[in-house]
Amino acid sequence: MFDPAEPTSLLYKRTPDGGYELVGAMYTAPKRWSEDKLDSRVPVGIARWQKHIDICLPVKGTDPKGVDWKSFGPGGSIATKAACDQAGGVFHPALFGWMVHVYPWEEDQRQVWAH
Repeated sequence: MFDPAEPTSLLYKRTPDGGYELVGAMYTAPKRWSEDKLDSRVPVGIARWQKHIDICLPVKGTDPKGVDWKSFGPGGSIATKAACDQAGGVFHPALFGWMVHVYPWEEDQRQVWAH
């Protein structure tokens, strides 16, 4: 049973003083769920459900400080298995399942469900 008071994760941003500020929450659903099932959890008409797909990660044990995060990871530019293999990474067609982010303190209602 879905309980909006129990998000999967809380979302934070760094503050200038080195601390963290709570900015939102993330809810998840299994990757096998259909759009209809997602709609029953958080309506697709208001929320933007997403998956992290075509992700190249560095091999396990790599020092994160030495990784070019413009190439690797969810925000990286490497998006094919061939390119990931060439870069020496590990390719993931999909990480995790479905997720949706909510930023309840946004003043612009279009940003409340942005990702």
